[in-house]
Parts: sequence; structure tokens; C-alpha cells
Amino acid sequence: MFALFASSAFAQNANFGVNISYQSEGMVGDKDAVKFFSDEQVSSAFALGLNVRVPFNQMISLRSGLDFQINAYSYTYDDYGKDYDYMNLFLNLQLPVLARINFTPGFFAEAGLDMQFNLLAQNYSEEADEEGFDAWEKIENWRVFQLGPTVGAGYTLWFGLEFSGRFSYGVLDSFTKGDIDMSPLRFQIDIAYWFGYKK
Repeated sequence: MFALFASSAFAQNANFGVNISYQSEGMVGDKDAVKFFSDEQVSSAFALGLNVRVPFNQMISLRSGLDFQINAYSYTYDDYGKDYDYMNLFLNLQLPVLARINFTPGFFAEAGLDMQFNLLAQNYSEEADEEGFDAWEKIENWRVFQLGPTVGAGYTLWFGLEFSGRFSYGVLDSFTKGDIDMSPLRFQIDIAYWFGYKK
């Protein structure tokens, strides 16, 4: 009975929406590890997701969701005068849990935890491809679960269209084995739409 009442109250108060985001990520930590991983380049990533927001009052709400992200680090190495292209490609599921504070009906700030689950981690080598070897190889010992703090701000228009930006930092080493001190630092820009938007 209580569960039915709680789910009914949740459905009545919650806002549901969709979002698309552009994300750029760089690795921070040991300089040699970062250079070996991606030649100190940042990645380009895109994500599509579903959102839910539960308001407690006009000022405070809880926001979460589930994003499907594709993330690629592309870089070039010079091997005895010839350039070869490389890429580290990742598919991830992202699950943010954020407390949101509205300072005005439109403007808000939010902070919380960003969790990420890795589905695929592959490295592409143009050099291996040209030499007849497998061009794609699994990145060994890549961490499946990453989490860290995230903070951001944005603005929601009166009809539910929303623009926001957020910084996230992974507190766990990206590799699960070996003495490799390297973690992701990400900035993302989101465009979201809330169906039946309720302030």
C-alpha cells in the first residue's frame, strides 16, 4: 500500500525528459601515462539520455537520468618520419545523481555524483592495420566503473527547454592494474527538454 502511494506521488511530481550532450574529456595524473594514452589530447564525446527530476519545493529538486555515451580520443604518432593515426574508443553508460537549487524560476546550479559504467574499450592502430595485423584491440585492465563529484549550472526556459554545463572528475584510476596514475576530467554541455514541465 505504501509502495503504491509512493509511486503515485512520484509520478505526479516528477518531470521526465530527454537530452543530448557534447562532452570533452582529458586525462589528468602522471604525465608519462597521459602522453602514452592519448598523446595529451582531449576526447570528443556525444551522449543521448533520459532524465527525471523530482522537485521537493520550488527551489530544491533531485535530478538523475541515464545517458548512452560514445567517447573517442584521436591522436597521431610520428614513427620514423611517418605519421600514424590512433584512437581510443569507449562506449559508456552515465548515471548522474544531482541535487539542484533554483535561484530563480529559470536559473539553477547543481552538484552531486556522476557514475559511469564502461561497455566497450578499444584501441585502433593505423600502423597495425597497414602491416596486416588486427587494427582494433581491447584496452586491457580498463576500469568498468568510474565515479566522482560533478558540479554545474544552467537555465530552463518556461516551456521546458534547458541549457546547462557541468564539470566532472573521476576519483578512481582509469586502469585497475599497474602503477598508472590517471583519471578523467570532463566538461559537458547539455541541451534537454522536459515534457509537461513543472517549475
